[in-house]
Amino acid sequence: MNRFAAARLIAIRRGHPVKHFITIFSLLILTIMLGCSSTGHHSYTSPAIGLGYIKSIAVLPLENFSKEKGGAQRTRELLITQLLGLGLYDIVEQGELHHFLRDEVRSKEKALIDQTVAKRMGREFGIQAYISGSIDDYREIRNGSYTYPVIAATLRMVDIKTGQVIWQASADESGYSSAGRLFGLSSEGTNQVLFRLIDKLLSTMGDS
Repeated sequence: MNRFAAARLIAIRRGHPVKHFITIFSLLILTIMLGCSSTGHHSYTSPAIGLGYIKSIAVLPLENFSKEKGGAQRTRELLITQLLGLGLYDIVEQGELHHFLRDEVRSKEKALIDQTVAKRMGREFGIQAYISGSIDDYREIRNGSYTYPVIAATLRMVDIKTGQVIWQASADESGYSSAGRLFGLSSEGTNQVLFRLIDKLLSTMGDS
């Protein structure tokens, strides 16, 4: 059960006893019907360094290993939105970053940069680290008449000065629901699955 459902249950307990049972039962049924599948995540945070000293970052374009051309850009946009919403870090404005990378790489914006460029980027924007990564899967799967999205991604945070990976996480999410397929309901949309995937990845920050 997600945090929203848990919060709803706490609020429900403060109301009428009979309504408690009806509403809790309805929430449980809804949770079962909307439940989606995933295979967990893997993550790493540097035990020697940690992330506490990171105040400002850049979010680089993501590599795209999927067949969905716009998947990497969409994921990057939602990742930045989530990071800003959480207020974890100050983030370099994307237009300024685009111009910097275009000038430094001497070609179109790329997902990978070397340590020399990273250090110049650190001096230019006053950042301590950058996030890069990849979209490993981004597709829709059809199972009979039932279609659902599957998305997998890897994110990493790299220290500007040392080039060391100080955090990395990989995870996947699916919009598949057994109850949804059984009762002919539509699966979750791509954006919903993507937001949940990003939340899962970011929740591992600080894990050791």
